[in-house]
Amino acid sequence: MIDWFVGYALRKRLVVVMICVFVSIYGYYSWTQLAVEAYPDIADTNTQVTTQAPGLAAEEIEQKITIPLERELNGTPGLLFMRSKSTFGLSLITIVFRDGIEDYWSRQRINERIQNATLPPNITPGLDPLSSPTGQIYYYTLESDTKGLRELSELQRWIIIPALRQVPGVADVQNFGGITTQFQLELDPQQLMRFNLSLANVEAAINANSASAGGSVVTRGELGYVVRGIGLVQTLDDMGAIVVTQRNGTPIFLRDLGKLKLANQERHGILGKNEQNDAVEGTVLLLKGDNPSRVMDGVHAKVKELNARLKADDVQIVP
Repeated sequence: MIDWFVGYALRKRLVVVMICVFVSIYGYYSWTQLAVEAYPDIADTNTQVTTQAPGLAAEEIEQKITIPLERELNGTPGLLFMRSKSTFGLSLITIVFRDGIEDYWSRQRINERIQNATLPPNITPGLDPLSSPTGQIYYYTLESDTKGLRELSELQRWIIIPALRQVPGVADVQNFGGITTQFQLELDPQQLMRFNLSLANVEAAINANSASAGGSVVTRGELGYVVRGIGLVQTLDDMGAIVVTQRNGTPIFLRDLGKLKLANQERHGILGKNEQNDAVEGTVLLLKGDNPSRVMDGVHAKVKELNARLKADDVQIVP
């Protein structure tokens, strides 16, 4: 058999050469499409149910959120085991499924179950991104010589993260560090007493006067004019111009009751890098099961595009 094969290869040299060329080309193409990972993904099929409830203590989180969710999630098809953690303002439930359970199928079952849980008002559980422990494929920080932490945080939240999420195969981009800007009003108790107002009156006025409403269309000849009511607060001046009450026909504005300023939510963590004591970082998460080599090419291309846009603002994404 071997003698025949060798003899046939010698007689049909052109055919053998063509086969070798074809195999080489196909092998090179297959090599370029190969998924290269630093570590193999051997994680179980698992999902985390995350619920935020600012202001609630760990005991209240356990009683009002974690336990009702656990009762509903018990008996989920394919469930292997479940563990939970309740801390200040946060409930975290980790659900692990048996081998062979498909990720999207398991997440759909969880979503069906948590809809039936009885939770406090305005509390909505959510699922973690469909990634894995080895899915953290790209870290970066925002650096600038002229921009402050507030400006970098706004760029991160409104420009960079939405752009990176557009890359196919990116499950999510998580932010760490920076601040979340707030409009704050430091009320003067003497002013409240002067105008006979309570904190509830101030809150009601802010809620009622910070919204935009859509109307109808008014037709004038061949033209139609869209009617809108624009009242959404966008600046401190807008907030200060809210009318809380009136005295003898004179409006009492929000700015008359205290001091308006830009502040931020209370932080429970901080990021430091080298000589920077306070920085902004992002972590790109790979969609579970996707090709990390292809996704990384897309991430690098998007970062290059963003850096070209941000160069005018003296901001750079540094991996």
